[in-house]
Amino acid sequence: MQLTLHGNVKLHTQVRSTPMRRLLPDPSPTTVEAQLERYRPQEHARANRPFVAMNFAATVDGRAAIGGVSGPIGSAADTAMLVGLRTRFDAVMIGAGTMRAEHYGDIGTRLVVVQSGQRGKVDLPALLRSLHGEGVKALLCEGGPTLHGALQAAGLVDDLFLTIAPKLVGGIAPRILEGDLPGIAALELAWLLEDGGELFARYTRR
Repeated sequence: MQLTLHGNVKLHTQVRSTPMRRLLPDPSPTTVEAQLERYRPQEHARANRPFVAMNFAATVDGRAAIGGVSGPIGSAADTAMLVGLRTRFDAVMIGAGTMRAEHYGDIGTRLVVVQSGQRGKVDLPALLRSLHGEGVKALLCEGGPTLHGALQAAGLVDDLFLTIAPKLVGGIAPRILEGDLPGIAALELAWLLEDGGELFARYTRR
């Protein structure tokens, strides 16, 4: 297992306050900023690991990439949600494949890149315990799908943020989760937002 840690820097993108619609709960106008204002994942850190949330965007036909990358899926509102979410967490974690494909640069917070070592799979519980010991109380994971599958299989995911773009892609492309799970993971819909036909869901693990 190898970790690449990038230091903290200031965010260069402001969280967008463009109006959206909250469909669930309590239907009403809202904004990304207002929706995330009361979201405090650090307050729900586990005893020996950070609170872990996943963030993905997918097309209506379930594809998590277009042309090998996720960028073309979402809109400006999706980018605003991504930037806003990053401000609520102590660190962002991605797999090495996602790092190479998406060309991450300065994202404004600590970036943890997970790479399998010569012995194969990463010991994710041990990694999260280590990050917790370093003061990371809330961790946002942005993929890829294989890392997502491994975290879900180990029961290490608390929230899933999913943007559903009003697009159809077809062809062969990854889903938001790849790999086997020990059973069906039941989710509960915590909120659902809409902007221009694009849906923004937050699910919690039951």
